Amino acid sequence: MISIHGVLVMPSFFRSPLLHFLILGTLLFAARDWRAGDSNSTDNAALRITLEADRIAELQRSFVQQAGRRPEPAEITRMIEAEVDEEILYREAIARGLLERDGGVQTRLLQKMLFLEGGTQIEDASALLSRAVELDLHREDVVVRRILVQKMKLLGSQLEADQRVRDDEIAAAYRERGDSLRSPDRLTLEHVFLSRDRRGGDLERDGALLRRRLIEDDPPASQAIAYGDPFPLGHRLEGRSQRDLERTFGARFGESAFALERGGWSAPIESAYGLHLVRVEAREPGRVPPLEAVADRIRLQLEDQRRAANLEALKTDLRGRYEVVLPETQAPILESRDRSAYTSTSILEASEITEATETSGQQARQTARQQASQEPG
Repeated sequence: MISIHGVLVMPSFFRSPLLHFLILGTLLFAARDWRAGDSNSTDNAALRITLEADRIAELQRSFVQQAGRRPEPAEITRMIEAEVDEEILYREAIARGLLERDGGVQTRLLQKMLFLEGGTQIEDASALLSRAVELDLHREDVVVRRILVQKMKLLGSQLEADQRVRDDEIAAAYRERGDSLRSPDRLTLEHVFLSRDRRGGDLERDGALLRRRLIEDDPPASQAIAYGDPFPLGHRLEGRSQRDLERTFGARFGESAFALERGGWSAPIESAYGLHLVRVEAREPGRVPPLEAVADRIRLQLEDQRRAANLEALKTDLRGRYEVVLPETQAPILESRDRSAYTSTSILEASEITEATETSGQQARQTARQQASQEPG
């Protein structure tokens, strides 16, 4: 304060809104740190993820059903990592209020509550939602979990304003990708078909005879068709890539057709339907499209890459706040920021718990049967 003619006057610097803003920000920051320090001492369990042996065994059973074999240690590691990441995103979604704000989640929980409490009216929606959360219905519902995880993925993959793809970046990607943008070569061909169902054991013989006849007669395409059997997909195929032919006739057909020279009739080429004698009419080489034709596609690809990087950065940041507990230890063996702590040994031990449990159960049942057989009747 400064005294002027006996009056206390505050210098203009202390009346500055910027100074007030800085002081307020400092106080809020200090208050946040105080609250965070207090919560860290009481809410550590909320930042701990415990994977039970039953859940790891369930993941492995699902893998076996899909792949037809037992997972390798590295695959078990990836399954556990994916499970941990999903749990982290789910918890973060709830912490950020997505449970209360998402219409799909609210609809799902209302449906469950109306089913559980049959006499309740939809007008009680707010009370129903509160009741559903009290009952932890959202924690056991797979649909709700998937919605919340997906919402977090969308939030985490959003692009910042400075991440928008610029035209010069599209042009650079176009130059770098070059041949990968090239369209496939294409063939226009005609074929005479011999049906396996119609000709049975004579198919190979008829194919050799037909080729000799086509070479000798050299009929125009409209007449050559009549030398063989009807084919429901047509006898003339225009502008087909090798992949197109493989989708229609099978891999061997597409490869054989593209190996032909333009002009004469081929030897019989086998497909799932029978034999085909093919004559290539035209071959169109693929080309790299102009930048204008693929700019939008390149833009979307670059944006997808950046969204994926943003999401991975979010997950990496979130992992650093959680610790993971695997079976056997029941103590934190991993801080999620240190991914290398997932050792094959610890994971294999966890995955073998189910086998050990099953073995001990079988032994117990066998002992019980022996004891029962020894009891007097």
